Amino acid sequence: MKKTMTDNKNAEQNLKAAIAKLPREMTPERDLWSGIEKAISQNSQTASPSQHSKAKVFMPTAWAASVVAAVLLTWVTLGPTPDNSEQQVNLVVEMQQDFEQQKKTMLVSFGAPDVKKLPTAMQAELTKLSSAQQTISKALADDPNNSDLLNLLRWTQKQELDLLKQLYSPQWQTI
Repeated sequence: MKKTMTDNKNAEQNLKAAIAKLPREMTPERDLWSGIEKAISQNSQTASPSQHSKAKVFMPTAWAASVVAAVLLTWVTLGPTPDNSEQQVNLVVEMQQDFEQQKKTMLVSFGAPDVKKLPTAMQAELTKLSSAQQTISKALADDPNNSDLLNLLRWTQKQELDLLKQLYSPQWQTI
């Protein structure tokens, strides 16, 4: 037992001595900065335009698909009711008019940009949101007392306004 302890102390002392002999600083055999700069520039070139545009395209597509699925599921589950309330129909019309006014105001504030000049992917997203709003409006014509559909219509309108704001707002305002 004593022999193992003395062997451990000797091994520890030998290790400390070997560590003390090592140089404090190591220099690489070649210049590493050129490789680092190359890797950084390749990562920034490949990551910035394509990945960001794919993310921008995917999110509105997912939103539009979710909206359409929710509308269809709600409409099929609850089914149309024969009770048509004139007040609810007026509310839907007012919501649509208010949305159109907000959209026009927003586009004017951005300098009246032409939506047709947008990339086709963004035009498709705006078309999907508009189509979802039309589907919801038709469902509301059949069931004007459905508060879920009213909330869904309001949500799709907000998503379209947010998408337009995101597309046309100056880049220096976004982080």
